[in-house]
Amino acid sequence: MKFIFLGLITLLLLTWIPLQIVFALKIKMALSKLRRNDQIREEDALQFYNSIRTIWWIPHSTKYFSRMREAYAYIYQSPLVSYEMKLQVYKSLKFRSVKGINMPKQYYKAK
Repeated sequence: MKFIFLGLITLLLLTWIPLQIVFALKIKMALSKLRRNDQIREEDALQFYNSIRTIWWIPHSTKYFSRMREAYAYIYQSPLVSYEMKLQVYKSLKFRSVKGINMPKQYYKAK
């Protein structure tokens, strides 16, 4: 019984640690792609959203949560990204427990 318990803990650690590293690298790469652009377009936001969807959880460190907030700020402030895409990114980050991000506002054109 003791060996089974130790084996399960070892197996858990051997899968958890590499996943933490992979998720951290995905966050870093997604943010660096957004930083390279002068203007964030709809395609850039969609690419960021698709890469974030593959991340199961965000490594519990203020560095990675700050990177996610920074990436969201780029998308949030871009006038070229639609409200629906901003909302999808917002919901995805809220699902992953990113705090301190504003819900996007939908502006209506005057008739």
